[in-house]
Amino acid sequence: MNEQLIFFSLSKDELQNIITNAVKQALETKQEKELMTFKETCELLNISASCLNQWKSQGRIPFKKLGKRIFFSRAEIANVLEEAGNYKKLRELR
Repeated sequence: MNEQLIFFSLSKDELQNIITNAVKQALETKQEKELMTFKETCELLNISASCLNQWKSQGRIPFKKLGKRIFFSRAEIANVLEEAGNYKKLRELR
């Protein structure tokens, strides 16, 4: 494999900006994987959109709003299910 090394000079601020942007992008990518759409959440919980909407409106299931879109955190969904005892228990809350 033929590798080439390229050197160039950067100011401290330029390097800091490059690193900051790379970290932000990595965190956003990870967050996107942890966030589910409305449809994905319905499929995961095997419930209808109206049921999920009702739970969301009643504050039974946490959500995040990014612009006009709504997302659900896998970790927060797992916590809600754990606190409820199980999925059936959560469904009984309807």
